[in-house]
Amino acid sequence: MPDLAGLRPGDPATVGAYGLSGRLGEGGQGIVYLATAPDGTKVALKLLRADLAGDAEASERFVREVAMARRVAPFCTAQVVETGLYGGRPYIVSEYIDGPTLADVVREQGPRTGTSLHRLAIGTITALVAIHQAGIVHRDFKPSNVLLASDGPRVIDFGIAKALDLSSTLTVAVIGTPSYMAPEQLTQSNPGPRSDMFAWACTLLYAASGQPPFGQDSVPAVVNRILHTEADTGSIADPALRALVTECLAKDPAGRPSASDALMRLLGHAPAPRAASGGHLPGAQGSGLLQQGSAAAGPHTPPAGPQTAGGPYTAAGPQAAGGSQAVGGAYTTAGPQVAGGPYTAAGSHVPGPPPRPGPPQSGAAQPLPRPGPPTWPTRRRRTGWVVTAAVAGALTLVTATALVAVRLSEGSGGGGATPTSSAAQVVTSAPATPPTTGPATTRPATRSISLPGTSVRVEEHAGDPIELVSYTLDSGKRLYVRQPATGTFAADSRYFEYALDPRTGRALATDADYTTDGFATVSIVDHATGGKRLVRLSPRPVFPTTPRWSPDGRYGLVTLFKGTQDDTVEYGYGIIDVTYEKGRVFEIKEQGAGKWRFFWDAGGQAVGTWVGDRMTFYDLNGRLLRTLTNVGAPVWVEGDDVSPTGTRFLAHCTRDATTLCARSTSGGDTDAVTIPFAAVRLIGWWDDEHLAVWRTKGGGYEAVVIDLKGQVSRVLATAAEKAEFDKMGFRFARVPA
Repeated sequence: MPDLAGLRPGDPATVGAYGLSGRLGEGGQGIVYLATAPDGTKVALKLLRADLAGDAEASERFVREVAMARRVAPFCTAQVVETGLYGGRPYIVSEYIDGPTLADVVREQGPRTGTSLHRLAIGTITALVAIHQAGIVHRDFKPSNVLLASDGPRVIDFGIAKALDLSSTLTVAVIGTPSYMAPEQLTQSNPGPRSDMFAWACTLLYAASGQPPFGQDSVPAVVNRILHTEADTGSIADPALRALVTECLAKDPAGRPSASDALMRLLGHAPAPRAASGGHLPGAQGSGLLQQGSAAAGPHTPPAGPQTAGGPYTAAGPQAAGGSQAVGGAYTTAGPQVAGGPYTAAGSHVPGPPPRPGPPQSGAAQPLPRPGPPTWPTRRRRTGWVVTAAVAGALTLVTATALVAVRLSEGSGGGGATPTSSAAQVVTSAPATPPTTGPATTRPATRSISLPGTSVRVEEHAGDPIELVSYTLDSGKRLYVRQPATGTFAADSRYFEYALDPRTGRALATDADYTTDGFATVSIVDHATGGKRLVRLSPRPVFPTTPRWSPDGRYGLVTLFKGTQDDTVEYGYGIIDVTYEKGRVFEIKEQGAGKWRFFWDAGGQAVGTWVGDRMTFYDLNGRLLRTLTNVGAPVWVEGDDVSPTGTRFLAHCTRDATTLCARSTSGGDTDAVTIPFAAVRLIGWWDDEHLAVWRTKGGGYEAVVIDLKGQVSRVLATAAEKAEFDKMGFRFARVPA
């Protein structure tokens, strides 16, 4: 047992339902007591300093934030049991770990080497996988926050740093230990999971050498070394571990592996493939989607075999808590359009959203009833899925099961881009390759593309910040996807919609079929190979539409509708954790929420939607965060609602839709910009000072780039036939700079 000091005068005898028996330690955040729970279990209780959590409201905010740590699966962590307030001061109750800190052990016994160091690396990185999986960034990972218990290392104090940041103005001086902080933490950027990877590498080097890798003298000297010098990793003898630690010390977070990537490498698997930027493809970036104690569907080792269409891991496993799967299209209503075309709402001056979408079609199951307009898409495919499980690794947290999908096809009802065979096919995956929506290195300065099946022509210039990646015809009945090698477009009947993230080369696609057991699915597609992984989201009749990537590429967002006998109605939204191939569904009871579909907030930690003339925002667990009023009237945006820097969103200034407004995402109107341009359908933000919008042109439309004064600088596309255009949907993606 760690040294236990007696209680001092002024220490409470009890906190909540816990009796205190002594002090385990004291630090900048507060005092840690050994306590006894009502059932007799020993626990550790941290009582924060009164000056850290601020006023009562801030203290309550701290407790709510730290309570999220209870979602962390108990893999190599000290499980959080309870949080609360004692005399206005927050306290945290966690599992009691009977063991010294890594800092104490190294100081008293010397550096760790060989298998001891390797076990430490695996145990601590497993803890980070669990922490990130729960949507939490530790932010203060260091040797004193690693306890060496008899059953292995345990990581403590995760999530506290962020909670203090949200509740106190004093935390700058006390939260985080400079010797173990990532460069981005020192430059006031918002730290993410890969900041923990930098701290993990520093901690491993401390364990191997007995010294912090960037020193521990004056703070300015330590900060300067972290920002401008490279650490000496020579104390780690094992070449593979040394290489991993070196990679985790990259100054650029994008150059560091994720925790799940690192764990797989420590277990002897090959390094994960690189994205085009040179960094690893996103790994365990914090989901908040897997419940405590459940196995994570982390990185898998692809089964051997030829690459075939459909991709690997098309799991039909249990749905995530609170969620179910669904798929649909953004413009899949095949019924007659309302007066003025699909973007005009009868009885309102404000143009309405596109027609309500229809659901996917069934495989072996029967489709939903079709009583009359609006009708479901007529496309129907006859496919079924047989799923078998194979053990992919020994560690439950990351490699519990690899799912091999065998597709039994009777033929296809549509002309998909990928052919199917009457023979059974074992679906495997190839490593992701750099994104190619048209290779920038060989792309001409200007390019004119005639979209197949339409009268639309797109004009592209080298260096454009956005690029068309897919479009639909006939109110969503037919999808065309940009081909990775040629930049041309081809029909693909497997999906309703296709949203590409050029940074990673992956796409989110809403599938055209239900599973045989009645679930709708979203595919995570390797754009270069066509390989895909299915994510089950919701049982019919709830289905997803308009997939959208979070700003950091970690999550997918879909707007959910529910099919009824007579119509489709708004249901809520779904969040997809791309790394772990899991999804959750959130039903939003507020009438009208989702009619204008959901979109990402600037930071990717919340989603928003219009409800009447109000904008409401929800967190990634379905909780209402805030409501913005007096922000104009909704406008349909096909691309980015929020500007690239996250400072503005788009709306009609008034209900007559004669002008556009770029308003502050903070909700204040002091920075609102009125754009004298009448448009009812927007592509979205071109850059922070320009928009891409559709306007009428003759008997059709044209897409133009305008500045915030409404001045046209460029024609992006022309659509000669209004009736055809009114039934089209377009998906643009932001091209990496």
